[in-house]
Amino acid sequence: MPRSTQSERIIIALLMMFLLCSAFSIALAQIGYFSALTIWVIRMVLRKQKEFARTDVDIFFLLYAVAEFISFLVSYNQSQSLLYLQRRLLLLPIVHVLVSNIDSERTLRWMFGAMILSALGVALWSCRDLVLHFPAYLRFERRLSEFQIYMTAGGIMMIAVLMVLPFVVHRSTPTRIRWGAAVLLFPLMVNLLFTFTRSSWLGFLAGAIVIAARRNWRILIPLVVVVVLVIGLSAPDMQERMISTFDLHHPNNSSRVQMWHVGLQMFLDHPIFGIGDMGTEQLWDRYGEPGWVPEGHLHSNVLMWMATLGSVGTIVLIGLFVRIWITLSAIEKWLRAEWFLGSLSLGGLAGLVGFHVNGLFEWNFGDAEIIMLIWAIAGLGFAADRVKSRELVQ
Repeated sequence: MPRSTQSERIIIALLMMFLLCSAFSIALAQIGYFSALTIWVIRMVLRKQKEFARTDVDIFFLLYAVAEFISFLVSYNQSQSLLYLQRRLLLLPIVHVLVSNIDSERTLRWMFGAMILSALGVALWSCRDLVLHFPAYLRFERRLSEFQIYMTAGGIMMIAVLMVLPFVVHRSTPTRIRWGAAVLLFPLMVNLLFTFTRSSWLGFLAGAIVIAARRNWRILIPLVVVVVLVIGLSAPDMQERMISTFDLHHPNNSSRVQMWHVGLQMFLDHPIFGIGDMGTEQLWDRYGEPGWVPEGHLHSNVLMWMATLGSVGTIVLIGLFVRIWITLSAIEKWLRAEWFLGSLSLGGLAGLVGFHVNGLFEWNFGDAEIIMLIWAIAGLGFAADRVKSRELVQ
């Protein structure tokens, strides 16, 4: 039976607050999360009980913590590395707070609903500005970014779309839920489009392919039709933005390639432990072209890991995300017949792939709003497995 002590209800309410605010206020989201984490830890101490649900990725979390600590020790700027170490490691328990405190499918549905409602609220609010300034958007003079910068907004909308889409294509989804999910997709996808974040567009396409591969390849047909129509009916400025995604000589793309070259040189000079988890602007004058304004990051997760954490930290992080993929993949395969749990797990897989494709061109691992969502969807996926296992035992 679901637990119902006062402290447990408070933790659930705070986790709901965390997910409900995740798309529009990092301050409120972190207040909800850190408050839930604090109460959970205090409760375990007072009860002298370990209410900690282990996961298949725990060893990689530990290894990552070690890699971050080593990075701090060798860093060129230890004060900044210590700050980043704290920021990154304090977000890891999102996975365990969710897994350890979600004890029923009903609670899991509320958590998932809060996360999607947050993105939907932002999408609907942002559509107001889109309507008021539509010609400017068509000329690529404005980008949707009501509560965050456009790259973060694009990443959030990409994840939300990929989490909702499996519910539309699952054969067992109740009709009203399927149609409701389809309706939700429209404002989310409109927002994703008008953030003009090309890496998020690519992340969405990669995640959609994962969903098609796991469900039915035929769902790619309407997707291709929509993409062709959007490109064909778009204004010239929008078309140029879309086509530039694949133009290596485009100014935005060439600058990224140059950043990656700088990051590669940093890694080659510090191949084992990197320069330390800090902003790359600290050493930019050693590697960047003369007159190039220092860049704080490299617009690429892997190259940023290589430069700041070296080969040791990069291997650990790649291992961590591979382990999350393997675990979520097994959960999705087991729960595939369940319209809610199976769709939630598949959305997690698609969101993970979208995150990494997005991260080939953006430093989204260092974006607190995005990485909190990634740890959250991993936690929700693991919780789905735990909830179903408990149900079978009972």
